[in-house]
Amino acid sequence: MKKTLSLVLALVLCLSVFSALAADTEVIITGTNGPGDTQSLGHEEWARRLNEMGGWNAKALVSSEMGNTDDVLEAGMMGEPVIASSDPSRLAAYAPGMGILMMPYLLDSYDQLDGLMETELYKGWVTELREKGVVLLTANGLTGWRNWVTNKPINKPEDLSGLKIRTMGNPIAINSVNAMGGIATPMAQSEAYNGIETKVIDGGEWQVPTIFSARFYEVCSDISLSQHFLLTCDMVTGAAWFDTLSAEQQEELTTSCVQNYKDNQALVIEYEQKYLDDMIASGVTVTTPDREAFRAASAHLYADPATTGGVDYEALRIELYEQLGINN
Repeated sequence: MKKTLSLVLALVLCLSVFSALAADTEVIITGTNGPGDTQSLGHEEWARRLNEMGGWNAKALVSSEMGNTDDVLEAGMMGEPVIASSDPSRLAAYAPGMGILMMPYLLDSYDQLDGLMETELYKGWVTELREKGVVLLTANGLTGWRNWVTNKPINKPEDLSGLKIRTMGNPIAINSVNAMGGIATPMAQSEAYNGIETKVIDGGEWQVPTIFSARFYEVCSDISLSQHFLLTCDMVTGAAWFDTLSAEQQEELTTSCVQNYKDNQALVIEYEQKYLDDMIASGVTVTTPDREAFRAASAHLYADPATTGGVDYEALRIELYEQLGINN
């Protein structure tokens, strides 16, 4: 995978030289979701805005064209001009406390994310990541609530019993899916459609825009709006590349990134309902399960070192709620 990533990166950069001015700064914005996904639309819009500003030659590559998120970030940490779309559960490998943002049922609404980037906790995570060679440009990208996507109705944890559910390959995702009744089965997103079709897996857990853009509704009959994870789009790059930019370029990149993904939030919310309506029209059954049952089944994970990386997520949750002004 890493060899393929290097070849793709070299090809993209070589081709782009012919279309860019010598003074333009090359950068590739990457994502794993498919064309038409709201996250992918956000990446493409950011590339357009950077190019419009002048001085940049930005290109967005979606559908894992450059490989998986971890490989892209590693390339950035080695000095390649790439920006990866990550999430808190992945970034927990570098800043363990940040993983709490991906824990089951931490938040109840999108609005509760407002102000996250102004909290002292967030600023501490940014510093911690920087010390590991990772630059977090923004954490305000909204990917959406993750839900069960299967071929049977899922109303309670017992309904997931025996089902192999595709999820992300990190302890938070794996342990959460297992706790909520399924058999967590990490798999590349690009392989999941065929995995369901060939019954290697029984379904997955995704946000609505991805269910639609990846066409999982073609191989799954039921969507259960469990909203067990709130997935954010955290844009990261390597300090090895970021530090080669001038102070002005760093400011342009960071400011435009924050504004772009803030603007993209409204698109995500609008398209979620549109995509659900379209999938219902195609014959998919969409239900709302007993979310409290799933919440209860996963509550113990906040005190599970294997999930939290040894961080006291119960205490951290109280601190985060205080800084966000959430009364729970």
